[in-house]
Order: sequence, then structure tokens, then C-alpha cells
Amino acid sequence: MNIGFIGAGKVGTAFGKYLSNNHFSVKGYYSRSKKSAERAADFTGSNAYCNINDLTQHSDIIFITTNDDEISRVCKMLINGDLLTQGQILVHMSGASSSRILEGAKERGCFIYSLHPLQAFADIGKAVEDLHHTVFSIEGDCEKIHVLQEILESTGNKYFNISSDQKSIYHAAACVVSNYLVTLMDYGLSLFEAIGINNHDGFKALYPLIEGSLKNIASLGTKEALTGPIARGDVKTIEGHIEAIGDIFLKELDFYKLMGSMTLDLAKSGKLNDRNKAEKMEEILGDRIKIGEKISLPE
Repeated sequence: MNIGFIGAGKVGTAFGKYLSNNHFSVKGYYSRSKKSAERAADFTGSNAYCNINDLTQHSDIIFITTNDDEISRVCKMLINGDLLTQGQILVHMSGASSSRILEGAKERGCFIYSLHPLQAFADIGKAVEDLHHTVFSIEGDCEKIHVLQEILESTGNKYFNISSDQKSIYHAAACVVSNYLVTLMDYGLSLFEAIGINNHDGFKALYPLIEGSLKNIASLGTKEALTGPIARGDVKTIEGHIEAIGDIFLKELDFYKLMGSMTLDLAKSGKLNDRNKAEKMEEILGDRIKIGEKISLPE
């Protein structure tokens, strides 16, 4: 099958290179930016198309790898321009949207899908390497879903089959463990910075903790991997944290309490069996504050 890409950004370029490396027929790229299409084509050893019609005519599978906001517009352009043919497979690679945003193409006899890789694409070269170990999600029409499954089975990638209704929850999970992990790290480093430890030194110092936690989760699961004062029921330690953070900045304290409350729920389902300590923790962590309010710990 011949494969074409509309959109020549990092995702489309990296995935096209990955497919080409695995001996799939990547015909080339169309992009609003001619230079982007030429760059992606050069990187993948394929063609840069100046005319989108030429790309669609030469492609059995069309990947739309534009920004998320552009996917629907591109699909409408293909439909209104009568650029699709019966039996073509139309795929977007957005994590947030389901295949339903391509619904109009079904009326032209196309089969529609979303294919999403669970990885970041900050650097194209690294992304191509990381794709060897990436897990994908596939969602869309039943009729030709085996085509995408066979592509991933051929490259050795694992995948989840999900429904259109599950796509938002799936993407939320990916954002929490990827984007929000960055936010969590920034939060922890800001606490270090408040006591004079700069971000660079702080991250180097904390990295073994981060790495160790991830390894423990991989080998033990989240419940058993949880360590620290909440898992041990160290009420006085948590009280000390709340008081110390509140002395510096209140906004960060509310975040600490929220994360602490969720950690407490995890601890109670695993390592924390002392009911009295758990109830005391709930009392001191469950009280949300508003910026500007004074902090009062329970007696």
C-alpha cells in the first residue's frame, strides 16, 4: 500500500521515516509550507507534492498529520475538492480527537481512523528511535482496521484498540502522566528554588528519586511503589510540610494538599492500614485554602 502524508511536522515526518525504515511505501508529503514538505521528503526519501491532488491520487492510506485544529479543515478540503476515492483509508494522528472528525469522508466511501503514538515528538531524530518501543492506540471503522493493525504488527509495536467514546479519557490519561508530570516537576523544583537551590542543581539531585520511582512502578505497580510520609502515616511530617510551605506561598500549598489527598487515597488502598492516622491525614489535607487566607492547622 502507498502511504501519503498531509502535514510535514514532527509527528508526520518521524512516523513517515519509521514506516520507510520498515520497508513501507511512503510516497511523500503535502504541506502548506513547500519547505516543510521538501524537508520531510528529503528526510524520508520520498516526494514533496506541490499539488494535494497528486498526493491523494498516489496514496491508498492518507495520514493527516497537521495541528489538531487543522484536521477537520483538511478533511473538508479533501471532500469539497472531490480528492478522495472509494476505499481509501484516511487516518489522523491526534491523541485528543476521535475518528469522528473525519466522518464526512465516509460518505465518499473512505474508511476513517485515528492512530496515536504514546510518545513525545520534541525531536524528530529521537522520536524515530523511540518509535521502536512506542505503544499506539487505534480507533475507527471495523472494516479495514486490520490494515493499521498489520502495519503495527509488522513494525513490532504493541497497540490498544479503543472506541470513539473512549478517546477523550485515553488522551486525558496520556496528558496527566506526560504534561502534568512536567508541571509536578516544576512545582517540586520551585520549592527547592525557594530555599536557594537552583533548577539545574535541583533536578540533578532529584533525578535518582524520579528514576527510582518509575522503576518501582514498573516492577511493583503504583500501590506498592508508593513510599514516603503519607504511606507511612507520618502525620507530624505532613503538618510540618504544610506549615513550612504556607510560610512561603499559599498557592503552592493548595496544590500540595490536593496531591496529598490523592496520595492518601492511594496509600489507604495499599500500605496505610492505620485508620486513626488516615483520618488525621484526611483532616489536615482535606481543607482547601484560598489565596490570601491564613493557615490554621487542626489542634
